[in-house]
Amino acid sequence: MATAALTCRVRTLLYVPSMRILASRVRVFSSFDQQESVETSIPDPRRQGEVSDTVWPDVHLGPLGARDQRFPGHVGAASQLSSSPHPKTLSQPRAPLPDILTDMTAHERQYDTVQQFLHSSVVTGEVQPDLQSALDKSGDMLECVAMDCPEKLRKDFNTLFTELSSLDDPLTVITLSQRTQNDMSIWSMDVEQEREELLGCFVTAAQQICEDLKKEGYWADFIDPSSGRAFFGPYTNNTMFETDERYRHLGFKIEDLGCCKVISHKLWGTHVYVGSLYTTAPSDGPAMQTLLKKIAG
Repeated sequence: MATAALTCRVRTLLYVPSMRILASRVRVFSSFDQQESVETSIPDPRRQGEVSDTVWPDVHLGPLGARDQRFPGHVGAASQLSSSPHPKTLSQPRAPLPDILTDMTAHERQYDTVQQFLHSSVVTGEVQPDLQSALDKSGDMLECVAMDCPEKLRKDFNTLFTELSSLDDPLTVITLSQRTQNDMSIWSMDVEQEREELLGCFVTAAQQICEDLKKEGYWADFIDPSSGRAFFGPYTNNTMFETDERYRHLGFKIEDLGCCKVISHKLWGTHVYVGSLYTTAPSDGPAMQTLLKKIAG
């Protein structure tokens, strides 16, 4: 599976395998970050009530560590590595690596192909005809887009998220578009089941993403697809379902089928499930780049 990202002036595109994998990635990486922030120390029993300053494992210990002057002899490999009796051997040129170690793998070729297509689609705003084929081969079915919120939508979003009315920070919109097996323009039990599964994965991922951004000091919230309202914010009468006309400004089409409306993706048409998040973290800032790295895995 290939994962590719490209950053331009106003938005970042990222393709990953699925909504379910995205949810698992942000949860795993967030748990890992919490564990990394806790230092593990082992108390020295010879110090009564004191805690050792050594953080374990100690990379300076072991057979490759520095020689202990308290003991005679030359035990260990450190001294031998530092002073080689044959210094000329270190300056000899290395043999070239075999082709199997230098040639691009199939995975890397797919990555490079998708990245080239993404560059063309972002800069020109057009969809390359072979991009769909490249994504099919890589197995990636989830598109993540982080973009600056269009100015004409900022005031509208203030009515959806009441906290925004008191904030002057720029607004970043993150859309998650999952390619679906079923056509979302019709109703069936299979469609309903797939939507329920994707809803659960999206809400799980969106909650963790917002929590991560909040820890960095930014405001963040998302639209609950089941209600069309802010998930964390206070209740309001304003809603934004996936067929809302405002999604046109975020790169989607809203098709009127007569009896109903349906959202359409530039690559997958009506075979798509869309969710959106909103934050004051800049789209090109370090917090957003760290988040996208977590999503990319």
